[in-house]
Amino acid sequence: MRARTRTLTGVLAAAALVAAGCSPTTDDGGGGDDQKTKTQSGSISYEAADNQGPAKDVDGAARGGILTVMQPADFEHLDPARNYVNVQQVAGGLLYRALNGYKEDGSGKLLLVGDLATNPGKDVNGDCKVWEFALRDGVKYEDGTPVTSKDVAHGIARSFAANLNEGPHYIQQWLYPGGAYNATYKGPYDGGKPMPDGVTTPDDRTIRFTFPQPHCDLPYAAALPTSAPVPAAKDTRANYDLRPFSSGPYRVKSYQRDVSLELERNPNWDPATDPIRNAYPDAIRMTFGLEQAQIAERLVADGPADQAALSWSDVPPSVLPRTTGSGVADRVVRGPTQYNWVLSINTQRVTDLNVRRALNYAVDKDALLKVLGGQAAGSPASTLMSPTTAGFVKYDLFNAPVTGDKAKTAELLAGKRPKLVLAHSNLELRTQQAEALRKNLTDMGFDIVMKPIDNSSYYDEVGRKDNPYDLYLTGWGSDWPTGSTVIPPVYDGREIVAEGNQNLSYLNEPSVSAEIDRVRDLPAAEQDAGWMALDRTIMEKYAPVVPCYYDATYELHGSKVGNAFLSDAFGIISLNGIYVKK
Repeated sequence: MRARTRTLTGVLAAAALVAAGCSPTTDDGGGGDDQKTKTQSGSISYEAADNQGPAKDVDGAARGGILTVMQPADFEHLDPARNYVNVQQVAGGLLYRALNGYKEDGSGKLLLVGDLATNPGKDVNGDCKVWEFALRDGVKYEDGTPVTSKDVAHGIARSFAANLNEGPHYIQQWLYPGGAYNATYKGPYDGGKPMPDGVTTPDDRTIRFTFPQPHCDLPYAAALPTSAPVPAAKDTRANYDLRPFSSGPYRVKSYQRDVSLELERNPNWDPATDPIRNAYPDAIRMTFGLEQAQIAERLVADGPADQAALSWSDVPPSVLPRTTGSGVADRVVRGPTQYNWVLSINTQRVTDLNVRRALNYAVDKDALLKVLGGQAAGSPASTLMSPTTAGFVKYDLFNAPVTGDKAKTAELLAGKRPKLVLAHSNLELRTQQAEALRKNLTDMGFDIVMKPIDNSSYYDEVGRKDNPYDLYLTGWGSDWPTGSTVIPPVYDGREIVAEGNQNLSYLNEPSVSAEIDRVRDLPAAEQDAGWMALDRTIMEKYAPVVPCYYDATYELHGSKVGNAFLSDAFGIISLNGIYVKK
Protein backbone atom coordinates (compact mmCIF):
# COMPACT_ATOMS: atom_id res chain seq x y z
CA MET A 1 0.00 0.00 0.00
CA ARG A 2 1.30 3.43 -0.86
CA ALA A 3 1.76 6.05 1.80
CA ARG A 4 0.34 9.50 1.24
CA THR A 5 2.87 12.05 0.06
CA ARG A 6 2.86 13.83 3.37
CA THR A 7 4.98 15.42 6.04
CA LEU A 8 6.03 12.94 8.66
CA THR A 9 6.59 13.94 12.25
CA GLY A 10 6.54 11.78 15.32
CA VAL A 11 8.75 9.21 16.98
CA LEU A 12 8.92 5.88 15.21
CA ALA A 13 8.88 2.63 17.13
CA ALA A 14 8.88 -0.79 15.54
CA ALA A 15 5.60 -2.61 15.25
CA ALA A 16 4.55 -5.95 13.89
CA LEU A 17 1.05 -6.93 12.92
CA VAL A 18 1.01 -10.66 13.26
CA ALA A 19 -0.73 -12.46 10.44
CA ALA A 20 -1.91 -16.03 10.83
CA GLY A 21 1.13 -18.27 10.64
CA CYS A 22 3.59 -15.36 10.99
CA SER A 23 5.78 -14.52 13.93
CA PRO A 24 6.21 -11.03 15.39
CA THR A 25 9.35 -8.99 15.19
CA THR A 26 10.67 -7.10 18.18
CA ASP A 27 13.60 -5.42 16.43
CA ASP A 28 13.95 -1.79 17.47
CA GLY A 29 15.56 -0.68 14.23
CA GLY A 30 12.83 1.87 13.67
CA GLY A 31 12.90 3.39 17.13
CA GLY A 32 13.39 6.97 18.14
CA ASP A 33 15.69 8.00 20.99
CA ASP A 34 13.82 6.82 24.03
CA GLN A 35 10.95 4.80 22.65
CA LYS A 36 10.32 1.21 23.62
CA THR A 37 9.61 -1.26 20.86
CA LYS A 38 5.90 -1.57 20.29
CA THR A 39 4.54 -4.88 19.07
CA GLN A 40 0.97 -4.99 17.85
CA SER A 41 -0.96 -8.11 16.99
CA GLY A 42 -3.70 -9.06 14.61
CA SER A 43 -5.44 -12.18 13.43
CA ILE A 44 -8.22 -13.59 11.26
CA SER A 45 -11.41 -14.22 13.22
CA TYR A 46 -14.17 -16.64 12.27
CA GLU A 47 -15.94 -16.14 15.59
CA ALA A 48 -19.61 -15.36 15.01
CA ALA A 49 -19.58 -12.53 17.54
CA ASP A 50 -16.74 -10.78 15.68
CA ASN A 51 -18.34 -11.17 12.26
CA GLN A 52 -21.88 -10.09 13.09
CA GLY A 53 -23.23 -6.55 12.91
CA PRO A 54 -23.85 -4.06 14.23
CA ALA A 55 -20.42 -2.79 15.25
CA LYS A 56 -19.92 -2.54 18.99
CA ASP A 57 -21.02 0.80 20.43
CA VAL A 58 -18.29 3.24 21.43
CA ASP A 59 -18.63 4.44 25.03
CA GLY A 60 -20.00 7.98 25.14
CA ALA A 61 -20.64 8.19 21.40
CA ALA A 62 -23.85 9.43 19.83
CA ARG A 63 -25.08 9.91 16.29
CA GLY A 64 -25.03 13.38 14.84
CA GLY A 65 -22.82 16.28 13.89
CA ILE A 66 -20.55 17.02 10.94
CA LEU A 67 -16.95 15.81 10.94
CA THR A 68 -14.40 17.80 8.92
CA VAL A 69 -11.18 16.35 7.51
CA MET A 70 -8.71 19.04 6.39
CA GLN A 71 -6.12 18.00 3.82
CA PRO A 72 -3.44 19.80 1.78
CA ALA A 73 -4.41 18.00 -1.44
CA ASP A 74 -7.21 16.05 -3.04
CA PHE A 75 -7.17 12.28 -3.50
CA GLU A 76 -5.72 10.78 -6.65
CA HIS A 77 -8.44 8.12 -6.82
CA LEU A 78 -11.62 6.97 -5.06
CA ASP A 79 -12.49 4.29 -7.62
CA PRO A 80 -11.95 0.96 -5.76
CA ALA A 81 -10.02 -0.45 -8.73
CA ARG A 82 -7.57 2.47 -8.49
CA ASN A 83 -7.51 3.08 -4.74
CA TYR A 84 -4.10 2.23 -3.26
CA VAL A 85 -3.11 5.09 -0.94
CA ASN A 86 -3.98 4.85 2.74
CA VAL A 87 -5.94 8.12 3.03
CA GLN A 88 -7.95 7.17 -0.03
CA GLN A 89 -8.66 3.71 1.33
CA VAL A 90 -9.98 5.06 4.63
CA ALA A 91 -12.19 7.54 2.78
CA GLY A 92 -13.28 4.92 0.26
CA GLY A 93 -14.17 2.53 3.07
CA LEU A 94 -17.00 4.88 4.03
CA LEU A 95 -18.47 4.61 0.52
CA TYR A 96 -18.04 0.96 -0.36
CA ARG A 97 -17.47 -2.32 1.42
CA ALA A 98 -14.99 -5.03 0.45
CA LEU A 99 -15.53 -8.74 1.09
CA ASN A 100 -13.45 -8.47 4.27
CA GLY A 101 -12.32 -5.67 6.53
CA TYR A 102 -10.43 -4.81 9.70
CA LYS A 103 -12.10 -4.47 13.07
CA GLU A 104 -10.09 -2.36 15.50
CA ASP A 105 -10.67 -0.10 18.48
CA GLY A 106 -7.29 1.52 19.13
CA SER A 107 -6.26 -1.04 21.75
CA GLY A 108 -3.75 -2.70 19.41
CA LYS A 109 -6.07 -5.63 18.74
CA LEU A 110 -6.66 -5.94 15.01
CA LEU A 111 -9.13 -8.49 13.65
CA LEU A 112 -9.74 -9.38 10.03
CA VAL A 113 -13.44 -10.24 9.68
CA GLY A 114 -16.08 -10.50 6.99
CA ASP A 115 -17.43 -7.17 5.75
CA LEU A 116 -19.70 -7.79 2.77
CA ALA A 117 -19.07 -11.48 3.45
CA THR A 118 -20.45 -13.37 6.42
CA ASN A 119 -16.93 -14.44 7.43
CA PRO A 120 -13.36 -14.07 6.08
CA GLY A 121 -13.83 -16.81 3.47
CA LYS A 122 -14.02 -20.58 3.20
CA ASP A 123 -11.00 -22.58 2.07
CA VAL A 124 -13.16 -25.11 0.23
CA ASN A 125 -10.68 -27.98 -0.18
CA GLY A 126 -8.24 -27.12 2.58
CA ASP A 127 -5.46 -26.40 0.08
CA CYS A 128 -5.89 -22.59 -0.28
CA LYS A 129 -6.63 -22.90 -3.99
CA VAL A 130 -10.42 -22.60 -3.95
CA TRP A 131 -12.04 -19.92 -1.80
CA GLU A 132 -15.70 -19.15 -1.38
CA PHE A 133 -17.41 -16.12 0.15
CA ALA A 134 -21.07 -15.86 1.12
CA LEU A 135 -22.50 -12.34 1.03
CA ARG A 136 -24.65 -11.05 3.87
CA ASP A 137 -28.38 -10.65 3.53
CA GLY A 138 -29.71 -7.11 3.52
CA VAL A 139 -26.71 -5.19 2.14
CA LYS A 140 -28.02 -2.52 -0.22
CA TYR A 141 -26.73 0.26 -2.42
CA GLU A 142 -27.72 3.87 -1.96
CA ASP A 143 -30.73 3.38 -4.29
CA GLY A 144 -32.04 0.43 -2.27
CA THR A 145 -31.06 -2.33 -4.72
CA PRO A 146 -29.28 -5.37 -3.23
CA VAL A 147 -25.54 -5.95 -3.52
CA THR A 148 -24.89 -9.20 -5.42
CA SER A 149 -21.93 -11.47 -5.99
CA LYS A 150 -21.98 -10.50 -9.69
CA ASP A 151 -21.32 -6.89 -8.62
CA VAL A 152 -18.25 -8.05 -6.68
CA ALA A 153 -17.12 -10.06 -9.70
CA HIS A 154 -17.62 -7.03 -11.96
CA GLY A 155 -15.56 -4.89 -9.59
CA ILE A 156 -12.72 -7.39 -9.85
CA ALA A 157 -13.12 -7.78 -13.62
CA ARG A 158 -12.89 -4.04 -14.30
CA SER A 159 -9.64 -3.82 -12.29
CA PHE A 160 -7.96 -5.65 -15.21
CA ALA A 161 -8.61 -2.69 -17.54
CA ALA A 162 -5.39 -0.96 -18.51
CA ASN A 163 -6.67 2.49 -17.57
CA LEU A 164 -8.01 1.40 -14.14
CA ASN A 165 -4.95 -0.40 -12.84
CA GLU A 166 -3.54 1.83 -10.09
CA GLY A 167 -4.98 -0.31 -7.29
CA PRO A 168 -3.91 -3.59 -5.67
CA HIS A 169 -3.07 -6.48 -8.00
CA TYR A 170 -2.90 -9.52 -5.71
CA ILE A 171 -6.12 -11.26 -6.79
CA GLN A 172 -5.46 -10.45 -10.46
CA GLN A 173 -1.91 -11.83 -10.31
CA TRP A 174 -3.05 -14.94 -8.48
CA LEU A 175 -5.70 -15.64 -11.11
CA TYR A 176 -3.17 -15.14 -13.94
CA PRO A 177 0.29 -15.96 -12.52
CA GLY A 178 3.68 -15.90 -14.17
CA GLY A 179 3.59 -12.57 -16.01
CA ALA A 180 1.64 -9.39 -16.53
CA TYR A 181 -1.73 -10.15 -14.95
CA ASN A 182 -3.76 -8.44 -17.70
CA ALA A 183 -1.86 -9.74 -20.70
CA THR A 184 -4.58 -12.33 -21.39
CA TYR A 185 -7.71 -10.97 -19.76
CA LYS A 186 -8.09 -7.22 -20.17
CA GLY A 187 -11.37 -6.65 -18.37
CA PRO A 188 -15.08 -6.69 -19.26
CA TYR A 189 -15.12 -3.70 -21.60
CA ASP A 190 -15.12 -3.63 -25.40
CA GLY A 191 -16.25 -7.22 -25.84
CA GLY A 192 -14.28 -8.74 -22.98
CA LYS A 193 -15.68 -11.57 -20.88
CA PRO A 194 -17.77 -10.38 -17.93
CA MET A 195 -15.55 -12.26 -15.44
CA PRO A 196 -11.92 -13.35 -15.40
CA ASP A 197 -11.03 -17.03 -15.43
CA GLY A 198 -11.24 -18.53 -11.96
CA VAL A 199 -14.07 -16.28 -10.73
CA THR A 200 -17.58 -17.71 -10.61
CA THR A 201 -20.87 -16.68 -9.01
CA PRO A 202 -22.98 -19.79 -8.37
CA ASP A 203 -25.78 -17.57 -7.08
CA ASP A 204 -26.38 -13.93 -6.16
CA ARG A 205 -24.89 -14.37 -2.68
CA THR A 206 -21.87 -16.54 -3.47
CA ILE A 207 -18.56 -15.76 -5.17
CA ARG A 208 -15.85 -18.37 -5.68
CA PHE A 209 -12.17 -17.97 -6.57
CA THR A 210 -10.18 -20.84 -8.07
CA PHE A 211 -6.43 -20.21 -8.25
CA PRO A 212 -3.80 -22.29 -10.09
CA GLN A 213 -1.62 -22.14 -6.96
CA PRO A 214 -2.33 -21.99 -3.21
CA HIS A 215 -2.92 -18.53 -1.71
CA CYS A 216 -3.59 -18.81 2.00
CA ASP A 217 -3.43 -15.01 2.31
CA LEU A 218 -6.58 -14.47 0.25
CA PRO A 219 -8.63 -13.31 3.28
CA TYR A 220 -6.22 -10.39 3.61
CA ALA A 221 -6.26 -9.59 -0.11
CA ALA A 222 -10.07 -9.66 0.02
CA ALA A 223 -9.95 -6.76 2.52
CA LEU A 224 -8.53 -4.46 -0.16
CA PRO A 225 -10.81 -2.28 -2.34
CA THR A 226 -10.37 -4.69 -5.27
CA SER A 227 -13.27 -6.77 -3.92
CA ALA A 228 -15.68 -3.86 -3.46
CA PRO A 229 -18.86 -4.27 -5.53
CA VAL A 230 -19.43 -2.18 -8.65
CA PRO A 231 -22.76 -2.82 -10.41
CA ALA A 232 -22.24 -2.91 -14.17
CA ALA A 233 -25.20 -0.59 -14.72
CA LYS A 234 -23.51 2.12 -12.61
CA ASP A 235 -20.00 1.65 -13.97
CA THR A 236 -18.84 4.91 -15.53
CA ARG A 237 -15.33 3.58 -16.15
CA ALA A 238 -12.71 6.34 -15.71
CA ASN A 239 -15.34 8.73 -14.32
CA TYR A 240 -16.18 6.34 -11.48
CA ASP A 241 -13.47 8.13 -9.49
CA LEU A 242 -15.82 11.09 -9.10
CA ARG A 243 -18.91 9.21 -7.97
CA PRO A 244 -18.49 5.68 -6.63
CA PHE A 245 -21.90 4.06 -6.12
CA SER A 246 -22.31 3.59 -2.38
CA SER A 247 -22.65 0.26 -0.61
CA GLY A 248 -21.30 1.75 2.63
CA PRO A 249 -22.73 4.06 5.30
CA TYR A 250 -22.15 7.27 3.32
CA ARG A 251 -22.68 8.42 -0.26
CA VAL A 252 -21.22 11.30 -2.25
CA LYS A 253 -23.31 14.44 -1.89
CA SER A 254 -20.93 16.67 -3.84
CA TYR A 255 -17.36 16.47 -5.06
CA GLN A 256 -15.48 19.49 -6.39
CA ARG A 257 -12.01 18.34 -7.32
CA ASP A 258 -9.20 20.01 -5.35
CA VAL A 259 -11.76 21.87 -3.20
CA SER A 260 -14.05 19.58 -1.21
CA LEU A 261 -15.75 16.20 -0.96
CA GLU A 262 -18.99 16.06 0.99
CA LEU A 263 -20.44 12.77 2.19
CA GLU A 264 -23.96 12.28 3.51
CA ARG A 265 -25.67 9.24 4.97
CA ASN A 266 -26.62 6.38 2.68
CA PRO A 267 -30.26 5.92 3.74
CA ASN A 268 -30.16 2.25 2.73
CA TRP A 269 -27.13 1.28 4.80
CA ASP A 270 -28.22 -1.07 7.58
CA PRO A 271 -25.91 -1.07 10.60
CA ALA A 272 -27.16 -4.55 11.47
CA THR A 273 -25.24 -5.84 8.43
CA ASP A 274 -21.97 -4.08 9.30
CA PRO A 275 -19.60 -5.35 12.02
CA ILE A 276 -16.95 -2.69 11.29
CA ARG A 277 -18.46 0.79 10.95
CA ASN A 278 -20.47 2.80 13.48
CA ALA A 279 -21.00 5.78 11.14
CA TYR A 280 -21.80 8.21 13.95
CA PRO A 281 -21.46 11.59 12.12
CA ASP A 282 -24.42 12.70 10.02
CA ALA A 283 -22.03 14.00 7.39
CA ILE A 284 -18.32 14.13 6.64
CA ARG A 285 -16.77 17.07 4.82
CA MET A 286 -13.25 16.82 3.39
CA THR A 287 -11.60 20.08 2.40
CA PHE A 288 -8.52 20.28 0.17
CA GLY A 289 -5.90 22.86 -0.73
CA LEU A 290 -4.86 24.08 2.73
CA GLU A 291 -1.22 24.46 3.75
CA GLN A 292 -0.05 21.95 6.34
CA ALA A 293 1.01 24.65 8.78
CA GLN A 294 -2.35 26.38 8.36
CA ILE A 295 -4.18 23.15 9.17
CA ALA A 296 -2.03 22.50 12.24
CA GLU A 297 -2.37 26.09 13.52
CA ARG A 298 -6.15 25.90 13.25
CA LEU A 299 -6.30 22.56 15.06
CA VAL A 300 -4.00 23.79 17.83
CA ALA A 301 -6.15 26.93 18.26
CA ASP A 302 -9.26 24.73 18.42
CA GLY A 303 -11.66 27.47 17.34
CA PRO A 304 -15.40 26.70 17.25
CA ALA A 305 -15.35 25.99 13.51
CA ASP A 306 -12.51 23.46 13.86
CA GLN A 307 -13.39 21.62 17.06
CA ALA A 308 -15.02 18.80 15.08
CA ALA A 309 -12.10 18.57 12.63
CA LEU A 310 -9.02 16.43 12.12
CA SER A 311 -6.26 16.03 9.58
CA TRP A 312 -4.31 13.12 8.13
CA SER A 313 -1.51 15.60 7.45
CA ASP A 314 1.17 15.40 10.14
CA VAL A 315 1.99 18.45 12.21
CA PRO A 316 4.91 20.30 10.57
CA PRO A 317 8.04 21.27 12.53
CA SER A 318 7.04 24.93 12.85
CA VAL A 319 3.92 23.98 14.85
CA LEU A 320 5.19 20.86 16.61
CA PRO A 321 6.37 22.63 19.81
CA ARG A 322 2.86 23.97 20.36
CA THR A 323 1.33 20.48 20.50
CA THR A 324 2.87 19.40 23.80
CA GLY A 325 1.01 21.72 26.16
CA SER A 326 -2.16 21.26 28.17
CA GLY A 327 -5.29 21.04 26.08
CA VAL A 328 -3.40 20.09 22.92
CA ALA A 329 -1.22 17.10 23.81
CA ASP A 330 -4.27 14.95 24.51
CA ARG A 331 -5.50 15.69 20.98
CA VAL A 332 -2.39 14.27 19.29
CA VAL A 333 -2.60 10.84 17.66
CA ARG A 334 0.84 9.41 17.09
CA GLY A 335 2.59 6.10 16.59
CA PRO A 336 4.44 3.77 14.25
CA THR A 337 3.17 2.75 10.85
CA GLN A 338 4.14 0.04 8.38
CA TYR A 339 5.57 2.46 5.81
CA ASN A 340 9.15 2.80 4.61
CA TRP A 341 10.16 5.85 2.59
CA VAL A 342 12.77 5.34 -0.12
CA LEU A 343 14.36 7.38 -2.86
CA SER A 344 13.24 5.34 -5.88
CA ILE A 345 15.80 5.24 -8.69
CA ASN A 346 14.35 4.81 -12.16
CA THR A 347 16.58 1.94 -13.30
CA GLN A 348 15.38 2.32 -16.90
CA ARG A 349 17.13 5.69 -16.96
CA VAL A 350 19.85 5.25 -14.32
CA THR A 351 21.34 2.05 -15.73
CA ASP A 352 24.82 2.30 -14.19
CA LEU A 353 24.85 0.18 -11.02
CA ASN A 354 27.78 2.16 -9.63
CA VAL A 355 25.73 5.38 -9.90
CA ARG A 356 22.87 3.73 -7.99
CA ARG A 357 25.29 2.50 -5.34
CA ALA A 358 26.87 5.94 -5.20
CA LEU A 359 23.45 7.41 -4.44
CA ASN A 360 23.15 5.04 -1.50
CA TYR A 361 26.38 6.46 -0.10
CA ALA A 362 25.53 10.04 -1.02
CA VAL A 363 22.04 10.64 0.40
CA ASP A 364 21.99 12.65 3.62
CA LYS A 365 19.16 10.91 5.47
CA ASP A 366 19.64 13.19 8.44
CA ALA A 367 18.92 16.24 6.24
CA LEU A 368 15.72 14.64 4.93
CA LEU A 369 14.55 14.03 8.50
CA LYS A 370 15.50 17.51 9.71
CA VAL A 371 13.11 19.08 7.21
CA LEU A 372 10.36 17.00 8.81
CA GLY A 373 11.29 17.65 12.41
CA GLY A 374 14.57 15.88 13.09
CA GLN A 375 14.64 12.73 15.19
CA ALA A 376 10.94 13.16 15.92
CA ALA A 377 10.25 12.45 12.25
CA GLY A 378 11.54 8.89 12.38
CA SER A 379 14.83 7.11 11.98
CA PRO A 380 17.11 6.33 9.03
CA ALA A 381 16.25 3.20 7.05
CA SER A 382 18.61 0.69 5.46
CA THR A 383 16.24 -2.03 4.21
CA LEU A 384 13.43 -2.39 1.67
CA MET A 385 10.95 -3.69 4.24
CA SER A 386 9.84 -1.92 7.38
CA PRO A 387 10.62 -3.25 10.89
CA THR A 388 6.88 -3.93 11.14
CA THR A 389 7.17 -6.80 8.66
CA ALA A 390 7.13 -10.34 10.05
CA GLY A 391 10.62 -11.85 10.18
CA PHE A 392 12.37 -8.47 9.88
CA VAL A 393 16.15 -8.55 10.42
CA LYS A 394 17.98 -5.26 10.30
CA TYR A 395 21.01 -4.94 8.02
CA ASP A 396 22.96 -2.06 6.47
CA LEU A 397 24.93 -2.99 3.35
CA PHE A 398 26.44 0.44 2.76
CA ASN A 399 27.06 1.39 6.39
CA ALA A 400 27.42 5.03 5.43
CA PRO A 401 27.07 7.87 7.97
CA VAL A 402 23.52 9.23 8.03
CA THR A 403 24.89 12.45 6.51
CA GLY A 404 26.47 10.54 3.61
CA ASP A 405 29.96 9.41 2.62
CA LYS A 406 31.53 11.79 0.10
CA ALA A 407 34.73 9.82 -0.41
CA LYS A 408 32.95 6.56 -1.18
CA THR A 409 30.52 8.38 -3.48
CA ALA A 410 33.41 9.91 -5.44
CA GLU A 411 35.13 6.53 -5.69
CA LEU A 412 32.06 4.95 -7.28
CA LEU A 413 31.39 7.90 -9.61
CA ALA A 414 35.00 7.68 -10.84
CA GLY A 415 35.11 11.22 -12.18
CA LYS A 416 31.60 11.21 -13.64
CA ARG A 417 29.06 13.87 -12.69
CA PRO A 418 25.65 12.34 -13.51
CA LYS A 419 22.80 14.70 -14.34
CA LEU A 420 19.59 13.43 -12.72
CA VAL A 421 16.00 14.69 -12.69
CA LEU A 422 14.48 14.71 -9.19
CA ALA A 423 10.67 14.72 -9.14
CA HIS A 424 8.83 15.80 -6.00
CA SER A 425 5.37 16.58 -4.71
CA ASN A 426 4.55 20.28 -4.79
CA LEU A 427 3.52 20.33 -1.11
CA GLU A 428 5.55 22.92 0.78
CA LEU A 429 7.53 20.60 3.01
CA ARG A 430 8.04 18.02 0.26
CA THR A 431 9.50 20.82 -1.85
CA GLN A 432 11.78 21.79 1.02
CA GLN A 433 12.81 18.18 1.41
CA ALA A 434 13.58 17.92 -2.31
CA GLU A 435 15.65 21.10 -2.11
CA ALA A 436 17.64 19.64 0.78
CA LEU A 437 18.23 16.53 -1.31
CA ARG A 438 19.27 18.62 -4.30
CA LYS A 439 21.86 20.52 -2.26
CA ASN A 440 23.11 17.29 -0.70
CA LEU A 441 23.51 15.42 -3.99
CA THR A 442 25.01 18.43 -5.76
CA ASP A 443 27.68 18.59 -3.07
CA MET A 444 28.24 14.85 -3.48
CA GLY A 445 29.00 15.13 -7.20
CA PHE A 446 25.66 15.00 -9.04
CA ASP A 447 23.86 17.60 -11.16
CA ILE A 448 20.23 17.64 -9.98
CA VAL A 449 17.27 19.14 -11.81
CA MET A 450 14.12 19.48 -9.67
CA LYS A 451 10.70 18.87 -11.23
CA PRO A 452 7.56 19.51 -9.12
CA ILE A 453 4.44 17.34 -9.57
CA ASP A 454 0.98 18.25 -8.30
CA ASN A 455 0.42 16.21 -5.15
CA SER A 456 -2.99 14.95 -6.29
CA SER A 457 -1.38 13.19 -9.27
CA TYR A 458 2.06 12.36 -7.85
CA TYR A 459 1.86 8.56 -7.89
CA ASP A 460 0.04 8.58 -11.23
CA GLU A 461 2.91 10.53 -12.78
CA VAL A 462 5.81 8.51 -11.38
CA GLY A 463 3.78 5.34 -12.05
CA ARG A 464 4.00 5.86 -15.83
CA LYS A 465 6.63 3.54 -17.30
CA ASP A 466 7.92 6.25 -19.63
CA ASN A 467 8.06 8.97 -16.97
CA PRO A 468 10.89 11.49 -17.50
CA TYR A 469 12.26 11.34 -13.95
CA ASP A 470 15.33 9.66 -12.47
CA LEU A 471 14.64 10.02 -8.74
CA TYR A 472 11.56 10.44 -6.54
CA LEU A 473 10.65 9.81 -2.91
CA THR A 474 8.00 7.12 -2.47
CA GLY A 475 6.44 5.41 0.52
CA TRP A 476 5.27 1.80 0.68
CA GLY A 477 3.88 -0.30 3.50
CA SER A 478 2.78 -3.90 3.72
CA ASP A 479 -0.88 -4.58 2.95
CA TRP A 480 -0.63 -7.27 5.61
CA PRO A 481 2.56 -7.82 7.58
CA THR A 482 4.53 -10.20 5.39
CA GLY A 483 7.21 -9.63 2.81
CA SER A 484 4.86 -11.03 0.16
CA THR A 485 3.10 -7.64 0.18
CA VAL A 486 6.33 -5.67 -0.22
CA ILE A 487 8.83 -7.51 -2.41
CA PRO A 488 6.56 -8.93 -5.19
CA PRO A 489 4.41 -5.84 -5.81
CA VAL A 490 7.33 -3.41 -5.69
CA TYR A 491 10.22 -5.35 -7.26
CA ASP A 492 8.80 -7.97 -9.66
CA GLY A 493 9.55 -6.70 -13.17
CA ARG A 494 7.00 -8.98 -14.80
CA GLU A 495 4.24 -6.71 -13.55
CA ILE A 496 5.53 -3.50 -15.13
CA VAL A 497 2.89 -1.97 -17.40
CA ALA A 498 2.43 1.29 -19.26
CA GLU A 499 0.64 3.10 -16.40
CA GLY A 500 -0.31 2.52 -12.78
CA ASN A 501 2.91 0.81 -11.73
CA GLN A 502 3.78 -0.11 -8.17
CA ASN A 503 7.33 -1.09 -9.14
CA LEU A 504 8.48 2.54 -9.23
CA SER A 505 12.18 1.76 -9.65
CA TYR A 506 11.18 -0.28 -12.72
CA LEU A 507 13.55 -3.04 -11.66
CA ASN A 508 13.14 -5.89 -14.14
CA GLU A 509 15.54 -8.69 -13.28
CA PRO A 510 14.62 -12.31 -14.15
CA SER A 511 16.65 -13.59 -11.20
CA VAL A 512 14.52 -11.53 -8.80
CA SER A 513 11.30 -12.77 -10.39
CA ALA A 514 12.51 -16.37 -10.18
CA GLU A 515 13.39 -15.97 -6.51
CA ILE A 516 9.97 -14.42 -5.83
CA ASP A 517 8.38 -17.56 -7.29
CA ARG A 518 10.66 -19.78 -5.22
CA VAL A 519 9.92 -18.01 -1.94
CA ARG A 520 6.18 -18.06 -2.64
CA ASP A 521 6.38 -21.85 -2.93
CA LEU A 522 8.20 -22.31 0.38
CA PRO A 523 6.33 -23.64 3.43
CA ALA A 524 4.64 -20.76 5.28
CA ALA A 525 7.08 -21.04 8.20
CA GLU A 526 10.04 -20.40 5.88
CA GLN A 527 8.70 -17.55 3.79
CA ASP A 528 9.47 -14.70 6.20
CA ALA A 529 13.19 -15.54 6.14
CA GLY A 530 13.02 -15.95 2.37
CA TRP A 531 11.59 -12.48 1.82
CA MET A 532 14.14 -10.93 4.16
CA ALA A 533 17.00 -12.64 2.33
CA LEU A 534 15.64 -11.40 -1.00
CA ASP A 535 15.35 -7.89 0.45
CA ARG A 536 19.09 -7.96 1.04
CA THR A 537 19.90 -9.58 -2.31
CA ILE A 538 18.00 -6.92 -4.25
CA MET A 539 19.88 -4.12 -2.52
CA GLU A 540 23.24 -5.89 -2.83
CA LYS A 541 22.99 -6.77 -6.53
CA TYR A 542 20.84 -4.00 -7.97
CA ALA A 543 20.48 -1.05 -5.52
CA PRO A 544 17.18 0.10 -7.12
CA VAL A 545 16.36 2.50 -4.27
CA VAL A 546 17.95 4.38 -1.40
CA PRO A 547 16.14 3.43 1.83
CA CYS A 548 15.61 6.76 3.60
CA TYR A 549 13.49 6.49 6.76
CA TYR A 550 10.95 4.37 8.59
CA ASP A 551 7.63 6.07 9.12
CA ALA A 552 5.56 7.29 12.05
CA THR A 553 2.54 9.54 12.20
CA TYR A 554 1.77 12.61 14.31
CA GLU A 555 -1.75 13.86 13.65
CA LEU A 556 -4.00 16.32 15.44
CA HIS A 557 -7.75 16.68 15.95
CA GLY A 558 -10.16 19.15 17.49
CA SER A 559 -11.59 18.92 21.02
CA LYS A 560 -15.03 17.70 19.86
CA VAL A 561 -13.67 14.68 17.98
CA GLY A 562 -14.25 11.49 19.93
CA ASN A 563 -12.61 8.07 19.63
CA ALA A 564 -9.77 9.24 17.41
CA PHE A 565 -7.07 6.59 17.29
CA LEU A 566 -4.32 5.43 14.97
CA SER A 567 -5.44 2.64 12.66
CA ASP A 568 -2.98 -0.24 12.69
CA ALA A 569 -4.29 -1.28 9.28
CA PHE A 570 -3.78 2.11 7.57
CA GLY A 571 -1.37 4.17 9.68
CA ILE A 572 -3.69 7.20 10.02
CA ILE A 573 -6.67 8.18 12.19
CA SER A 574 -9.49 5.72 11.66
CA LEU A 575 -12.96 7.04 10.80
CA ASN A 576 -15.00 3.88 11.38
CA GLY A 577 -15.80 4.54 15.03
CA ILE A 578 -15.17 8.26 15.24
CA TYR A 579 -17.87 10.62 16.53
CA VAL A 580 -18.61 14.30 17.14
CA LYS A 581 -19.02 15.23 20.79
CA LYS A 582 -22.11 17.15 21.79
